[in-house]
Amino acid sequence: MVDWIGLSFLTPLFLAMIWGGWWLIRTECGRWTHYPMRLNRQTRQVHVFRQDGSVLTVPWDSLFLTLGEEKSPLSGTTYDLRAHVLDADGETVRESFSLGYPSLLSNAGSIDKFWAFLQPYMEAEDGVERTWRHLKENTGYLMPVDGRKEGWRWSIVQNYAWTGHWPWLQFIGSPVLGLNAIGRMFAMWTSKVPKWPEEVERENQVEADDPYVLTWRDNGPIGWWELYWPLICTILGVGGFVGVIVWIVSGLWR
Repeated sequence: MVDWIGLSFLTPLFLAMIWGGWWLIRTECGRWTHYPMRLNRQTRQVHVFRQDGSVLTVPWDSLFLTLGEEKSPLSGTTYDLRAHVLDADGETVRESFSLGYPSLLSNAGSIDKFWAFLQPYMEAEDGVERTWRHLKENTGYLMPVDGRKEGWRWSIVQNYAWTGHWPWLQFIGSPVLGLNAIGRMFAMWTSKVPKWPEEVERENQVEADDPYVLTWRDNGPIGWWELYWPLICTILGVGGFVGVIVWIVSGLWR
C-alpha cells in the first residue's frame, strides 16, 4: 500500500532535486572545461577566453582593477579581483572579467594578497623570478588542464580541496561532496577543451631555454589525504545517498 502522506511530502523534494540537477546540467555541462587567461609581460596584453568561446585581448595598463563581490544562495558572498574594460570616455564599463581569486573561502582581505602576488609578474623587473619562486614554494599543485581535460583524479582532488584541513567534514558532507564530484566529472566529460586562436599562440610562444617554465608536470605526488581519502568519501557518500533514496521509495510502495 502506498504511504500517501510520505509520498506527498517527498514528491516536491524530488521535483526540486530534479529541477536543480537539470539547472546544473544546463549551466555546467556541454560548455568549456575551463576559461583560461594569458598575461604577456612583453606585449603587455591580457588575453581572456570568454564563455562563448571568443577571445578578448586588452592592454594590461588600460584595465580598471577593483574588488569584485558576488552573492550566491549556495556559496554566500564571494570576492575576486575584478577587471573592467573602459570605453573611450574613461567611465563607461564596456566589459568586465575576473582576474581570479585565491579560493572559494576568500574574503575581501585575501584579494589584497592575491593582487600582491599578481602585480609583480606584470610590473616588477624581477617579476618572473618572484612569481616562479612563489609558485614553487607555496602552491600545492598546478592544474593539468593545458590542452587537455581534467582527469577523474583531479576532479576528486579539486572538489574536496577547500575542505582539505577537515577530513571529518569531508566524511560528514560526503553525500553532497560526492555527488558534486560525480557532477564535476560529467561536466568535464561533456565539455570541450578551449583552444587559443593562432594569433594569440604566436604572440605567446615560450622560449625553449626559458628557466622559469613551470607546469603541472612539476607537481609532486598526490597524497593519501588529497586523493584517496576523498575518493573513499565519494564512494561512501554517493552509495549512501542512493541507498537512502532506494529505501525511502521502496518503503512508500510497501
